[in-house]
Amino acid sequence: MQSIDRRGVLKILGAAGLAAAGVAGASKLNAGENADIRANILIIGGGLGGISLAAKLRRDMPNAELTVLDKDEYFYYQPGFTLIAAGHYLPEDITYEKSNLIPDGVKWIKQNAASIDPGANSVKLEDGSNLNYDYLVIASGAEYEFESVKGLSADDIGSDNVTSIYTIPGAVAMSGIMKKVGKEGGKIVFSDNKTPMKCSGANKKVTLLTEDMARNLGNRDKLDISIYSGARTIFSAPVYAKMIEGMLEERDVKYFTSHQLVEVDKSANIAVFEHAMPYRENGENKLAKELVEVKFDYLHLVPRMKASKIYADAGLSVEKGDAAGNWISLTRETLQHSKFKNIFAIGDVCGFPAGKTGASIRKMYPVLAQNLADVIKGREPSARYGGYTACPLLTKFGKAVMVEFNWTGKPEPTIACMGATRESYLNWAMKLYMMKPMVMQGMIRGLA
Repeated sequence: MQSIDRRGVLKILGAAGLAAAGVAGASKLNAGENADIRANILIIGGGLGGISLAAKLRRDMPNAELTVLDKDEYFYYQPGFTLIAAGHYLPEDITYEKSNLIPDGVKWIKQNAASIDPGANSVKLEDGSNLNYDYLVIASGAEYEFESVKGLSADDIGSDNVTSIYTIPGAVAMSGIMKKVGKEGGKIVFSDNKTPMKCSGANKKVTLLTEDMARNLGNRDKLDISIYSGARTIFSAPVYAKMIEGMLEERDVKYFTSHQLVEVDKSANIAVFEHAMPYRENGENKLAKELVEVKFDYLHLVPRMKASKIYADAGLSVEKGDAAGNWISLTRETLQHSKFKNIFAIGDVCGFPAGKTGASIRKMYPVLAQNLADVIKGREPSARYGGYTACPLLTKFGKAVMVEFNWTGKPEPTIACMGATRESYLNWAMKLYMMKPMVMQGMIRGLA
């Protein structure tokens, strides 16, 4: 494997800067090409996808009418939640006021959508007023359903011994739990959901970091650590599934697939998993199920995630399969709605299982901006999203693997010399020091 010295790192950083400059330069050209666009474009959601797209559209379509619809006053740098759990960030390190992020010239309405009438190109707001649009972009992200697990509610997360890094209080609590089991040991159970989730590597990160902390403190023999996944494999991309399984086995972390968390008895510290066991009988596929009770001292879970119900009510959601009535129905390569050609979606709300990461949004928003311009001008969408997604998988304190893949599940490394499955300090440093500036100074401005 080729080593990377200081000069190599500088080249990598320089290439990243040139890439961002290239995006900015392209935007200036697009502004001239699209100066005649005066469409009314409404973006539902002011998260990473919504604001990054708004910034690029403001630059590319200077005469368009742009509106962002979002009630929340604050933006959270969500990739930092795992670093809160790891003890490197505090909540204030990842919290930003949206008033400082939404671009000048973009109208911000501080309400959420109550309903959508796609046939009338109209959105009803929470105060009962209606907002018309020519083109609609759905960027409202995913909602959490902790209540889908019997015995749990959102209020339970981050209290006592049950937590989830998908919320800030939960990430703070996980930091304390990680330190406590690292010093004292105990039995900690991690649970993955079988349904599509944001950054499916997040739970594996805190699992591996918890194991590493106990090992570093000399207390690994006191720690009983396991991970239960509702999915049939530990990770969706086969190359990385094999890599993660190898790490778990080498470090004596027990793992179980096809075990979906269905109930938690907090008073007894028992997690109940539904174990799905497919089999064939008389030439037919069948499924047997059993309930498995697991005692724990601490439990970390990934919540069930879904899109807002207003999209299903409006006929915008996927209609078949496991995602029926949930995520937005799209042509995945163009991000254009399957039925309504003046509607697009970006980010976690999209109706495909991959792509629910910030890295995916980085590839999506230039594609969406180009395709939106094409449709406004009466053309077919010309840009394509290839399904790229990425996750800096923190494997130890000071080590990480840059997990990158596409629709096929095959690795798609940005820096080929780093290798697809190589643990390195550089990957750790990129996660800890470089990614937040790239997002908060680049993407959020539509420049990276």
